[in-house]
Amino acid sequence: MAIDLSGFVRATKTVKLGGKDFVFTQISLNDFALFRRRVIENRRKLQKQKRKELLEQAKELGEVNILEIIKEFERMPTDAEIEAEMETLEGMGYLAYLSLKYKYPEITEDEVMSLLTISDIPAVAEAIMGPSYKDREGAEKKVVKE
Repeated sequence: MAIDLSGFVRATKTVKLGGKDFVFTQISLNDFALFRRRVIENRRKLQKQKRKELLEQAKELGEVNILEIIKEFERMPTDAEIEAEMETLEGMGYLAYLSLKYKYPEITEDEVMSLLTISDIPAVAEAIMGPSYKDREGAEKKVVKE
């Protein structure tokens, strides 16, 4: 049985970027899945060349366990690694793009990256992650201070 989501409205928040208001939409689990998939694909592209180089070096050394090298390269990223990727400039830019595409379907990822500045990141992160992001940041700071 399909659920009618036609009346479903995502939470939004307006953030001023470069003097213009942009409406960010809180991202969904589907958006997080797209982000995760992108991280995995990018990682595999980088790993392919790096694995080749390491295997060549391992053959030269002779005493290195090649199977352990391959196993490490085949490993899926952990949740902590995915979350760390979200906090990079590229990660935050892609999440902002996923958020803005709901209201601005014509916007490109490059345009979003050009719009954002370092000082915009806290407001954008709260807009796309929801109020819990701000609460989480505060909780982490309290733990560090204690």
